[in-house]
Amino acid sequence: MKTIDFDLVGVGIGPFNLSIAALAAPKSELSTQFLERKPEFTWHPGLLLNHAKMQTSFLKDLVTAVDPTSPYSFLNYLVQKQKFYPFTARGDFMISRLEFSDYMAWVAKQLPNTQFDAGVSDVRFEGDHFVIQSNGQTLTSKHLVVGTGTQPVVPDCAKGKLTDNCFHAHEMMQRKPDLRGKRVVIIGGGQTGADIFQHIFAGDFGKPRQLDWVSRRANLEGLDESCFSDQFFMPDYVNQFYHLDKAQQAREVSRQKLTSDGITDDCLSTLYQALYHDKYVLQNPKWWSIQPHQELVGLETADELNQLTLKHGITNNIKALQADVVILCTGFKRVLAPCLENIADQLQLDELGRPLLNEDYAAFWKQPTDSKLFVVNSGTHNHGIIEPQLSLAAWRAATILNSVSDKLLYNNTNSSNIMDWDLHSSSSPQIVQNSNPRDIVS
Repeated sequence: MKTIDFDLVGVGIGPFNLSIAALAAPKSELSTQFLERKPEFTWHPGLLLNHAKMQTSFLKDLVTAVDPTSPYSFLNYLVQKQKFYPFTARGDFMISRLEFSDYMAWVAKQLPNTQFDAGVSDVRFEGDHFVIQSNGQTLTSKHLVVGTGTQPVVPDCAKGKLTDNCFHAHEMMQRKPDLRGKRVVIIGGGQTGADIFQHIFAGDFGKPRQLDWVSRRANLEGLDESCFSDQFFMPDYVNQFYHLDKAQQAREVSRQKLTSDGITDDCLSTLYQALYHDKYVLQNPKWWSIQPHQELVGLETADELNQLTLKHGITNNIKALQADVVILCTGFKRVLAPCLENIADQLQLDELGRPLLNEDYAAFWKQPTDSKLFVVNSGTHNHGIIEPQLSLAAWRAATILNSVSDKLLYNNTNSSNIMDWDLHSSSSPQIVQNSNPRDIVS
């Protein structure tokens, strides 16, 4: 019988696979290796604005929720960086994205099971194991976990029209555009749009002549950070949510939108104070605007000038707007990793080509096999609003590692919950437990 190199290989080293790698590293009974095409760990480097903050507590790091004694915790990072006491004097559970990114890069450098400059070009499944091609090396693994991140979303009217003067926000800090004396339009009313508006307003990229923030949302909508909304981000809720049918799941995710896709109160308050001071105290001539209920429906570029067409969400009125620079804060989408192209036809996919996952984040195969293909950050269509969030990263990582080892490597039982969700229903579609793979029955 062929010797298989690893129990688990990870493709991509973003926050979620990094969490799995960190929790797997001290478990000698598991052989693991995680591969990343980039030369070092990075986390949305184009969005690491100076004052952008996390939306979750630093305690929800890569490991602490399931192993608070781990050497890869954020608290140990503070100790090792000799800034524990200055940090605690801050009196704030929320930290900057820059510091959390530095923490994750620190973890990535400590781990014995991560390999950078190791892009994965091909993955095949042969009988009872995966064969992974990575920069001239061939690895075999019983199981595979894919965490290759997301792709930026570009509005239909802007596709094929991106330029140095019209780009997606994920490139902001790499481009560091000189906006002095220019007319700038920001498209998108979420946290990213707010962060970029705030930094441009403060002159971090030079003082623009005109700054317009356009959003199809009805207002600048705050993040729902209440203690009761936080109950959505607990294992007990996720496990119950999983068993709802797809239509019910979609409705619930829609209702929960602002628990993950709003703007933090701190950001809104700071921004409002700055706007008030500029308009009513300094009484500056009008040089900025915030325009809700406006959707970008047209974009033309000519002679380095962007001509935008906006449609009002209530009145349907159409208006034109000119800009020297357009920044698209229009989010990200999740797609099947290109390296899985050769095995995609062996997986059960939904109507949008996304893999269907079981409760342990393993994809459903069309034919039975003991090998498992895990997919992290696959979108909300499987496990709900928590899927793209860092809140339950450690819990999910432990879930996957327990599934790989077929024993309880980590005590990952549901924590008690204030709420009685009672989401289980006899009419809900269930996963058949007596087959492998387990089929979805409608």
